[in-house]
Amino acid sequence: MKRRSWLWFIAALVLAGLAGLIAIFALRQAATRETPEAATPGRVVVVARQPIAVNSTVRVDNVVSEERSSVPSGAAVQIQDVLGRITLRDIAQGEVILMQDLTSEISGTRNLPFLLGDDKIAVALPANDILGKWGAVAPGDHVDVLFTLDVLLETPLPFEIRDMAEEGINFQSVERDQSLDKVSVLSLQNLEVLQVIDEPVPSEQQQEQASLPPRALILKIDPQDAMVLKYLVDSAGKIDLALRSPTNNTLFDVEPVNINYLMLRYGIRLPEPLEQGR
Repeated sequence: MKRRSWLWFIAALVLAGLAGLIAIFALRQAATRETPEAATPGRVVVVARQPIAVNSTVRVDNVVSEERSSVPSGAAVQIQDVLGRITLRDIAQGEVILMQDLTSEISGTRNLPFLLGDDKIAVALPANDILGKWGAVAPGDHVDVLFTLDVLLETPLPFEIRDMAEEGINFQSVERDQSLDKVSVLSLQNLEVLQVIDEPVPSEQQQEQASLPPRALILKIDPQDAMVLKYLVDSAGKIDLALRSPTNNTLFDVEPVNINYLMLRYGIRLPEPLEQGR
């Protein structure tokens, strides 16, 4: 009888211990469910919005700021830190931009030969228009070249004079107003700006000069187009730049504009002379 009592007593103790363990486990589970998990703190870094090839100038449309929980060493944290720099390797879309994968200089001249390839050359264009002169064009931008040029000559060409003399026609030079003989053309399109160069100003003159220092744009261009650009710069024409959207690669089909084009398009009629006596 006593032995059976001891067995019941031991069984009761075991059951009580199990009940206590179950209660403790249940309380811990409830506390875990009620306490939210601590969020892993993230860090804002610069990420490639699209694939960026090696030896490319990083533009504002190439990158975006994102928060990442895992950040590699050397990650760029501000977009302005990478703009205008040259990539030293291919960077995949969505990859964090590392400062060690970019040149330390912003579009330095020592990197220009590596940006051209085998079919392009680099030329300097004086930034005399408003966009270029006032700093609206930056490395990595793409621009179009517009120019206005006088296409009519004041006198006939020499071979025309010879032909007229052979036909017995007396040639007489007649002066005329050439103010309406100009034509405006969109000549070269989608040229990449590799670098913007400001003429160095001596430190003692920086405070005295209120005007902007002379500036030039280094353009990546086809050799034949480079010859066209040189002719335009050396001629008496006026050159202006048009800035493109970063994603715009369209080659526009634009008609040249002169006074005849304007008169036909807008229906301009020249005034008729008044009759005598009125």
